[in-house]
This record gives sequence, C-alpha cells and structure tokens, in this order.
Amino acid sequence: MVTSNELTITDVAKASGVSVSTVSRILNGKQDVAKATREHVLQVIDELGYAPHAQAQSLRAGKTRNLGLLFPLKDPGNVPYNSLDIEFIVSAAAAAEKQNFFFSLLTASVTEQSLLNLYRSAQIDGLVLMQVYSEDWRVDLLRKNGYPFVMIGHTENNEGLSFIDLDFKGAVIAAFEHLIRQGYRQIAFISLPNKMRQEGYGPALRTWEGYQRIIEQYHIPAIYREVNFGRQEAFDATLALLDEVHDLSAIITTHADGALSIIQALNERGMRIPDDCSVIALTANRMAELTTPTLTNLDFPAHDMGDRAVDMLLRMLRNELTEPEQVLIPPKLILRNSTNL
Repeated sequence: MVTSNELTITDVAKASGVSVSTVSRILNGKQDVAKATREHVLQVIDELGYAPHAQAQSLRAGKTRNLGLLFPLKDPGNVPYNSLDIEFIVSAAAAAEKQNFFFSLLTASVTEQSLLNLYRSAQIDGLVLMQVYSEDWRVDLLRKNGYPFVMIGHTENNEGLSFIDLDFKGAVIAAFEHLIRQGYRQIAFISLPNKMRQEGYGPALRTWEGYQRIIEQYHIPAIYREVNFGRQEAFDATLALLDEVHDLSAIITTHADGALSIIQALNERGMRIPDDCSVIALTANRMAELTTPTLTNLDFPAHDMGDRAVDMLLRMLRNELTEPEQVLIPPKLILRNSTNL
C-alpha cells in the first residue's frame, strides 16, 4: 500500500483524472484553473492525504535560491574532468551567480531516494542534468514527480522536456564529408568505447551513428579505435592505427583532449601535420587555438551551453518557460592548420 509520504504528484493527477501540470498549478496557487477542477483536485488531495513537500510550496518564491548541476565523476579515482567539462561547470556557476543564485556541483552517484531528497529537503530549486542517457532513470523520475530540471543532452523520449545539446551525429558527418570532398579516403576515427553505446550514453550513440552513415554512404574503409577518456589511450590508439594503416591520411576524434595526444603521437613518428596526416577534433575553440599546429575543430560550445542551460532553468522556475525549450546546436567546422585549408 502506498502511504501518504510515498504519494507523488503523478498519483494525485491519476486519481483526479487531470494532468500533472494541472495539479502542479493548483498546488502553486495559480488562478487559471477552473473552480470545479480546483475543488475536485483539492478534495482528492485531502482524501489521499497527500502533503506537498516544503520545497514545492516555497519553490516559486525562490526561498532556497540554489541550483544544482548533477555531473557525477566518470572515474572517482582518476582525473575528474576534461577541459570541456570544466567549461560546462564554470559557465553554469557563473550564470547562476549572475542571477543571485547559489550553485552546487553534485559529483556523487545518486539513487532514486537521494535524488528526490535534494528537492524534498529544500536543498535545491532545480537541477541541470549532465551525462544524459538515451533511457535515463533520473529523467523519468524527475518527470514523474514534476520537479524542475533541464538537460545538457537529451533522451530518446523528450516529450515535455527542456534541453540543450550538440548535434553529435551531424558533427561527425560534417568532419568526414569535409575530408572526403578533398579526396581523403584513409580516414581513422577515434571514438568513445562500445561499452558506452551499449549503456545508451547519448554522445557515444550519436557520434557512432554519424560514422556508420558515412561508411555506408561513401564506401570508405572502416578504420577506427574506441578508447576511454584518458590521453594515454588516445596516444596509444594513434600509434596502433599508424602501424595498421601505412597510408593513413587523416584522423578524426570526438575526444575533446584526445587531439593533443594524437598530435604528440604523430610527432613521435616524424609525421608532418597536415602534409602527412590531417587531424580534426570535436573540441572548444579555445583549446583548438592553443595547439601546435592550431587545430581544425568541430566547435563544442560548452561554455555557451552551460550558460544557456542555467538560463533555461531559471526561466522555468520563474514560470517564464511556458513551453518546453529544446535546442539542438548544429555542427560548425572551423578550419585551421591541422588540415589543408
């Protein structure tokens, strides 16, 4: 039997025969609900013994003024984040501070109970979710309970959800098509590992989909390595590819910091960039401009995405986001010295 403490806003909506958003508006004192509907829902709430938690009652008043970025460490025993991750975190924190909100970076893995408790104990007003999976239980749980959140990333079913994400599939396609138009055929791809695709991690799935489309459409050989986030792995993968494919003409990677290791490996083998081998990476412009040679990149605007995600969440909390906002940033290829211009 479900106790009153275990009841959710979804349970109230089902028992009342109305939508979750209608119940939410009644609980938050909105006046745009018909009187008969309001009285019916309030009666159901009374009969069920449902008691909205204190945070829900004070949310629109902004009493906690604390936002959370849920970004669990990939490997707690290793280097915590790469350069793009840091840009997400810093920009999100700055955007929250600009609006006089506190900001909490949440790095621990969460359970259903601990995630709900962040809201129920009034620790946060809303969350920005990162490392989003195609089927993500956190998204399902927060949507079911009517808690405010936005995603950097998106799921398979995004109905009613707000997010900002990069078009990873389109980015990979853009990089390969640029090289193919220039006559390249022996192009290697250093991607995220198959394990992450099997788990449903969004960027891993979509970049691989883009690569498979290129292979099928242009009939180029499948030359690739799947590596984790460590720079040493990207370095070793590059050397292995050079040993395997003696006429390798280009390398594309979706590892933000992996390009540094690729350049290092090419230099160790005495290969000139881009004369002997071109390099394209999915990374931020700031990083691409710091390499030698400067790096042709698919811009990953992590700073802008973190800023816009927090702005989206704040507008949601202020009831200014009347419809779900879904932003998919198109790929932008910026030519620099690691490819033939």
